[in-house]
Amino acid sequence: MNRLLTIIFLFLSIVYADSELQDWSGAKVDEVYQGKYDIYKMACEHGNDEACFVLGLMNLQNYAQNNNDKAYLKKGIDFLDIACTRNYEQSCMVLGLLYISSSFENKDENLALYYLDKSCKLGNNASCIGIAKYYEDEKHSNMQKSIHYLNIACDNKSNEACGYAGIVYHDGKKIEIDYQKALIFYKKSIALDPKYPSNYLNIFEIDLVENRVFDKILEKNFLKLFAKDRQSMMFYDMLKIFQNAKLHKRYNLTLWNKKYKNMNLNEWDFGTIEKWIEGTNDIKAKRELSKILEAFKKLNKENR
Repeated sequence: MNRLLTIIFLFLSIVYADSELQDWSGAKVDEVYQGKYDIYKMACEHGNDEACFVLGLMNLQNYAQNNNDKAYLKKGIDFLDIACTRNYEQSCMVLGLLYISSSFENKDENLALYYLDKSCKLGNNASCIGIAKYYEDEKHSNMQKSIHYLNIACDNKSNEACGYAGIVYHDGKKIEIDYQKALIFYKKSIALDPKYPSNYLNIFEIDLVENRVFDKILEKNFLKLFAKDRQSMMFYDMLKIFQNAKLHKRYNLTLWNKKYKNMNLNEWDFGTIEKWIEGTNDIKAKRELSKILEAFKKLNKENR
């Protein structure tokens, strides 16, 4: 429990460590009062939500550092609840994290989901993603709810949520594969932040298994951004080898291995490519693709 509270406090207090909170009169904390706790308390009572939030964190920290004195815990939760009731999103998130923790003696998943849901709807993308992963877990499996919360965060400009939703529809491990939806989410993620190579590579893999040439605009942007990123280029060149083999074009696996010697592909899940090869009707191409797949797997083991 102490460890959880310490992590929560450290994570969030960094943001507020140098904050110059103003009270209702406009005076800065250090200009009038020596002790910040009193001014935070008065500011909270006068409607300053950030003050209530910081007081909640202070009391949780005191609880963690003072032999689990439950008086501090109660005060911390009370202040956080005041701020959350006033729609202070991060306060709702902290309460959600607290109540969902397995190490919290008063663990209450229903309360946790209530607070995280409220935080999510107030615009906290981390809370949306947290609930999405909660519902993705086998124990609470509800992928429709998981996707719902990822959608909220994605619409709220979280490139992480967009990319993650793309993966869910792409790999089909927990929901029916839908490459079109996966592409939409990957492209949204790229539009929000183009500097994540995995989104491009996942789109190229979908192009591959749907027997299309790689999206020319995305391919051009990928090469411009990641030409010097050997890890990303290794995956890209691997996909191009598969594509060339499918089209009965020349490829050079020996050159690929020499270029990326001592590197490995252990971050790549070959499940999508394996299904594609299995469903290939061109017998000659299927034989060639299977040979290439086994070669990559073998090289991967050798380079570990």
